[in-house]
Parts: sequence; structure tokens; C-alpha cells
Amino acid sequence: MTNEKPSILHSDRGSVFSSFSEELLKEVSKKGTRKVAICGRVDNSGIFDIPKDATLRDIIDFTGGILDKREFKAAHIGMPPYGRLLTQKDLDKVLDFDLFENYIRSIVVLSEEDCIVQYSKYYIDYVYGQLQSGKSLEEYLKVKEPIKKISKILDRISKGKSNMRDIYILRTLVEEIKDLLEQENNIIEDILDNFYGEISEHIEDDKCYTMQCNNLIKLTITPKCIGCGACARVCPVSCISGERKKQHYIDYTRCTHCGRCISACPVDAITAGDNTLKFIRDLSTPNKLVITQMAPAVRVTIGEAFGFGPGENVEKKLAAGLRKLGVDYVFDTTWAADLTIMEEAAELQERLERYFAGDKDVKLPILTSCCPAWVKFIEQNYGDMLDVPSTAKSPMQMFATVAKDIWAKEKGLKRDEVTSVAIMPCVAKKYEASRPEFSRGLNYDVDYVITTRELIKIFQDSGIDLKELEDEEIDQILGEYTGAGIIFGRTGGVIESALRTALENMTGNRLDKIEFESLRGWDGFRSCEVNVGDIKLKIGVTHGLEEAGKMLDKIRSGEEFYHAIEIMACPGGCIGGGGQPKVRRNKDEVIKNRGEGLNDIDRSKEMRVSKENPAVRAIYDNYLDYPLSHKAHELLHTRYFARPKGDFNINKNNEM
Repeated sequence: MTNEKPSILHSDRGSVFSSFSEELLKEVSKKGTRKVAICGRVDNSGIFDIPKDATLRDIIDFTGGILDKREFKAAHIGMPPYGRLLTQKDLDKVLDFDLFENYIRSIVVLSEEDCIVQYSKYYIDYVYGQLQSGKSLEEYLKVKEPIKKISKILDRISKGKSNMRDIYILRTLVEEIKDLLEQENNIIEDILDNFYGEISEHIEDDKCYTMQCNNLIKLTITPKCIGCGACARVCPVSCISGERKKQHYIDYTRCTHCGRCISACPVDAITAGDNTLKFIRDLSTPNKLVITQMAPAVRVTIGEAFGFGPGENVEKKLAAGLRKLGVDYVFDTTWAADLTIMEEAAELQERLERYFAGDKDVKLPILTSCCPAWVKFIEQNYGDMLDVPSTAKSPMQMFATVAKDIWAKEKGLKRDEVTSVAIMPCVAKKYEASRPEFSRGLNYDVDYVITTRELIKIFQDSGIDLKELEDEEIDQILGEYTGAGIIFGRTGGVIESALRTALENMTGNRLDKIEFESLRGWDGFRSCEVNVGDIKLKIGVTHGLEEAGKMLDKIRSGEEFYHAIEIMACPGGCIGGGGQPKVRRNKDEVIKNRGEGLNDIDRSKEMRVSKENPAVRAIYDNYLDYPLSHKAHELLHTRYFARPKGDFNINKNNEM
């Protein structure tokens, strides 16, 4: 038996169809040989000569076995749109090569880690993409509409917006396809017959046990937990409990998804779900357009996994790596940070001018609104103060809204023809992306979030080393960013950026000193004074939700007054986010170096005030009129909801 490594490999950890080039697969499938391309959840993907008496179990053993020693789930024989599904009952049967008749000779192995709903949707989207690409599937054109309907149903199931009638409809659509194509077997029918329980669990219990369905997941402590208590010690809202040396549990009525528990866990027993496989599959699906945005803080942290120092800006390496994976457009969230500032600064200016004019009804302080963990924190704990936060969406959401509602339209695309992926330093961004107010129907502005750590894993599994890549520019269709946008990634950066624009607008003069040193520092709770001309402001800055609670309590009681405040849930801000590379030693020094890296980028920019950004001005001129206009409110603003926390009601199964 010989093993030839694949020539095209998206990931060693992905159940994808396109691990091998089309030419290689055709060569493998020539008659007279017993070569088979095997990929998916196996230790060694490759092309294998299969003995005549080999069972499916033997074949999997040839590859080194199931990845991470997980249980076998299923094997897809052939390539879409053709193929059969083999399951546990087929493991010890000799593989019948007649199953490959008219099929590409390939096997995709699924393990217990694969969500059958996500795999089904990937299969259907792959087939639909082939039809859209004009592949030689003429006989399938007659079933294009039922295939599209199946995709929409599977999408509903994956997002918890379905009911059991949808399974019945799936069956009728499958029968329609079988009749029109004169099929004896159908992959979706095989899946319904063999995995009915898992599909119904998605529908009736809103549960995906693999945690691959983005809208059905929360932070979960898995059985890998050793009961050390590290997670409970760092949790800022005391939502984790458990006995020493026993599995701990999360109270979801209190959890803010900040991810500090994930960063602290020494055995990686806590997960917020994993979208890496979904990302790899989307990149391998024919005719699927995938765009990414990267948060400011990601570029000064991801390099740590590839030999760069904390704070080194690797945005151009990152752009090259993403294109190597197959991303169609590599964009930058930082551009949208400038757009966020235009709205937040206008809100700040409007409230301050009313306050200084003697308006006693104006609500101060104004609170910056970019951190989803503290948004959930204030909704759960300070429902009476929801008129304090700015209503401006976060940069991630602003970018995604503009990308799908403006950029896509300019490109002649519909919203659902763009897969929008956000690369974020923050676990809570996954929760934010799934909030219903950030969607049109079931089409979310951000389809899903990949954390910095997840992207590192994708690069490493795909054999991509950022250190070895040539620099490439980020796509500029949505514009360059300013220095004000980049410092969003560190504590004090958002309010400093807002003040740069607001104070220039209020005074009518360009600021002589653009850096507000009084707002900078690493203390968790900072009261700062900013004086520009006759304007004297008191600003509050916190990072870490423990300190945020103290500040909000002081404001609520009247003990402290601030004109504006900034709250970030994670230590140091986004540079210390729950999705960032873990820091085992010298954490304070690493965080400071990451923050200084952002400051260095800011200082290197010719434009350092958001209102100077010509691309941002252009979007107002062409689409939104001016900051806080009706159009801007409709597209760029949101609202908050009081979510009173309940009693400490832990879920012993850590279920959603």
C-alpha cells in the first residue's frame, strides 16, 4: 500500500471535498487501479492503494485512524453531486468498489466532531455552487430549485429557526429530486434516515452537540475540565461554580461571553464553539464569494504564533495568508472604526453641547458601545441605564452592514451571495454576530466569527507560515483607515478616537496635540481630565468587568460624574481578548507591547482623525448624508434590551 500526499490541502482537520485537485482525482479514478483519495477527519489524508478485501475500518486504519482518536460517524463515498453515505453498520464490510461507479473515487470521513446539519448544508451548497459555476451537470439543472429549497431549510435548522415540519418537507424535496433524476439513492435521504435524532435535536432542543452551529452555541465547559478553578477565579461576573477536581458549570443568565475563562483554562476544556471547519468549507465551495474583515487588535497579536514579537504589525502577512486560503476579498474592520467614530463623536458632541447650554434633560455620561461583552453586562445588570450607551453599532457590525447592503449592491450581488466572516480577538463577538437585530431575516450581517486563535489553527493546519509569506496589501474597496481607527484595540483608544473628532468639531480648530496622554494607562479604573481650550471634560475609562461594575455603581448612585466613559470587558482591551493567543508568562508586558504596537501604527499614519478619512466622507456623500442623519440611524445604529439576570441556576449538563 502506498500513500501520495494531496497536492491541494485546505486543512488537515476539515471534512471537505476539495482536498485534492480535480485533475488528480480524475487520474486516481482511472479504471484498472484501486487508488482512492481519502480525506476528512483522518490522521493522514492522501491517495491510497486499497486491497481487494479491505473493509471500511481497514481503510480508515490505513490513514492512521480517526483524527484525535474520535469515534467514526460516517463516510461519504464519491464527490458531490454523486455519492453514497456509509455509517457505523458498514464499518466491517468489505468496501464495494461498485459504489464508485460513475463517481470520482474519493472518501470523506466524518467523526463524532462533525455536525450532520452543517455537513448536509455544505454538500447541498457545494452542488448548488457547481450548478452556478456552469460545471458539466446538465442533468441536475432540472432540480436546481429543489436543491436551493433544501439549502434554505438546512440553514433554518442550523440557526434554531425551524420546526419538525421542515424534515417532512425535506423528504418531499428529496423524493422530487430522485424522481426527476431517476435516482435510487440520495445523500440527503441517507442522512435523514441515519441521523434523524441529531437533526431533530437541533430543531426541538436548539442544540448542536458539536457546537458548529453558530446560532446555537454558548460558552461550554467540556468534560475535559480538571476542576482546577482557574476559570472561576478570573470570571468577572462569578457565573462559574463547581467542586475542586470536578467538572465546573456556567450560569448562562450571568455569563457575558467575555472569554476570560477560556484564556485561563490550562487544559483547553472551555469552548465557545468553533467556526474553523465552516470557514474552510465555505472557501472550498464552488461559486461562493467569501469576504473577511480583521479587527485592529488582530494584526499585533497573531504574529506571536509565527515567531513575531507581541505588538508587531503583520497585517500585510495576514492579508497574504487569507488569500492563500482562498478568501476573495480581504478587508479591514479598522475602516469601519472610523465610521463608528463619526457616529459616536456626533452623539458625544450633541450631548455635550446640550449640557454646556444648560439642558438638564441631557443624559450623561455617554458610554462607548463597541464591546459586546459589556453590552450584555449592562443589559443584564444595569437595565435602568440603557440610555447611557451610544447607539452606534460596533465597527464589526457597521462594516458588515455596509459590505452587504452597499458594497454588495455596487458589485451586483445580493446579500445572501456574500459570505461575511469577521476575524476578531473576542469570543463575545460570536454572540454579537448572532443577535437578531443584526440580520435581515435569517441572513446575518456577519455570517460568523473566527477568533485569532482559530485562524492561527487554520493557518498551521494548512501549512501556512506567516513568517514565510511576502507582504500583500489589504483590499481598499471600502477604504483606508486612520490612526484613530487602529487604537480601538486597546484600553482608552475608543474614547480617545471619539474625542479627536468631537473636540475638533466643537472648537472648529485642528488639535495641536492629537494624543491624550491622560486617557492612557493600564489601571483598571481611571478617572481622567481632558482640557482643550475652554472645554473641560471628565472621562472615565475601565477595562475588566469588575472595574466596570464599580464605575457604573458610582455613576448610578451619583458619587461620580463623567461626561463620557469607555468600558472594555477584557484586560487591556481587545489586545487581551478571550480569542487572542494565550499568554502563559509575562502577561502584563505582552499586553503592553501589543498596545504599544497599535500606538506605533497610529503615529505612522498621515491621517489620525477619523473625520479626515476621505472614504468615510464619501460614504456619507453617496449614501448616508451626514452623521446621525435618518439614513445613518437606519443603517448604523442599534438598540439595547434589559435582560435581568435570574437566580444562580446552573445547567449541570452545560447545555444551551
